[in-house]
Amino acid sequence: MRRRGTHQEEAADVNVTPLLDIVFIMLIFFIVTATFLRERGIDVRTPEDTPEDDSIPPPALLLSLQEDGLVRVNNVRIIDPLSVTPVVEEFTAREPQGVVLVSAAPKAKAGIAVTVMDQAYAGGPAAVSIALQGE
Repeated sequence: MRRRGTHQEEAADVNVTPLLDIVFIMLIFFIVTATFLRERGIDVRTPEDTPEDDSIPPPALLLSLQEDGLVRVNNVRIIDPLSVTPVVEEFTAREPQGVVLVSAAPKAKAGIAVTVMDQAYAGGPAAVSIALQGE
C-alpha cells in the first residue's frame, strides 16, 4: 500500500554568487569615484611679503660652563657656579629686558648646569636659555 503525502519537496536555495559579484563591482565603483570628489576647504590668505624684523635683539649675558665646573661670564671673568645670581642681578638692573644664555661644554656635568640655570633664574632676567658648546 502506498502512503500518501510522503512526497518530499526540494529545499529552495538562493544562489548568492551573482549578488556578491554585483556588490564587489559597486564597491570598486564607489572607491574609485570617491577619490575624484573635490573636498571643500577653507580659503587661506597668506601674506605676500612679511616685513623683516628690524628690531634690535635684547642684550644677552653669556655664562659659559666649563668642563672643570667653573663659569665664565661673557668669556672674561671666571666665577663659581653658586655666585651666578649676583652677576645676573647686576646685569638685570642694567638691562631689564636682557636675556641670559647658559652655554655648557659637552663634558660638563649636568648637575652643575642645572645649578647655573637655577642661579640665573634667581637673578630675575627676562629669559634664560641653554645651549651646548661646539667641540
